[in-house]
Amino acid sequence: MPNPLFVWMSPRRANLIWWIASFAVATAFAFLYTAQTIVRLSYWDETIHIGRIISLALADWYTCAIFFPLFVVAIRRWPLDRRNLATRLPLHIALTLAAVVGKYALYLPIRAALTDSTQPPFVQGVAMSAISEAIAFGCVAAVLHAIEFYQRYRERETYSLQLQARLSDAQLRALRAQLNPHFLFNTLNAATTLLHRDPDGADAMLTRLGELLRLTLRADPDHETTLSEEVALLDRYLDIMRIRFSDRVTIESNVHPDVSNALVPSFILQPIVENAFEHGVARLQRPGLIEIDAKPDGAALVLAVRDNGPGPSVTDGEGGVGLANTRRRLAELYGDQASLQMRAAPGTGTTVEVRLPLRVETVPLLASA
Repeated sequence: MPNPLFVWMSPRRANLIWWIASFAVATAFAFLYTAQTIVRLSYWDETIHIGRIISLALADWYTCAIFFPLFVVAIRRWPLDRRNLATRLPLHIALTLAAVVGKYALYLPIRAALTDSTQPPFVQGVAMSAISEAIAFGCVAAVLHAIEFYQRYRERETYSLQLQARLSDAQLRALRAQLNPHFLFNTLNAATTLLHRDPDGADAMLTRLGELLRLTLRADPDHETTLSEEVALLDRYLDIMRIRFSDRVTIESNVHPDVSNALVPSFILQPIVENAFEHGVARLQRPGLIEIDAKPDGAALVLAVRDNGPGPSVTDGEGGVGLANTRRRLAELYGDQASLQMRAAPGTGTTVEVRLPLRVETVPLLASA
């Protein structure tokens, strides 16, 4: 598994960094050991040869550090875990014992040259310090395992977040795509009702429907757009509905200037307004009214669509396909920070209110210059 910390480096440079880190750690421990030795000799009032102490300490730890990168390679390729503990643990034990033997094969001749004293036989020297050296190499292996498992955890966490983002994006695209046929079938059905009664009106409706579909059926629609762009798209849909209802409906739109550049889910207003037409105005024998409001409310943006129809009935529940789809899109995009509520309007009619975080599109300075 590639090391995430060095994935952007060449293998040669990554290995060089491991060597430098190994000898930096060894140097630190050598000077700690030197300080400890000086304190001990001072306590016993013995002669202190600082040069010799430092040389022996560096030789001791540097001959250990030579083998640290081998543990890095072994742990990166064959880390210990529950699935393969029985097969890999003997490998790591063998590596540790080999490192102990190799360390003393290098260290004892250096020690003999620095101290000018008779050294014990090689096997005896290894046997005398094998446990302490094995513990030292075991601590190194433990630290490297901790680093390796932490990096793997971060890799899995990053991959999980990326997978979740791709899944959420796919779900949003699917929900967004479902709105198009739903809206298309409803509008075609409305055009059919006008075909014999008002052929010119039906022709104009289909022409505007074609223009609207060219905008909505884009290959790669954005999940968010500015409120001003969303209102401009909605106006094309309202042109179609004005042809269908003629003078039977009045549409009022009030968008607060402070939220004209606020970001909203693309195609969010159309299904809500369509619900007001189909379940509100279309059921009236008198002229209908639809009001569309957008205003800030603290850190939230409030979009409201009201009609003067008969109001929500028990069979309406939480709304039709359009509202249910819109509610799921809001949950995907904003989680608990957004909501869609449908309730009876004061007096008569229905109000559908959407609350979502107020975020304004920023315009780069160079673009405005």
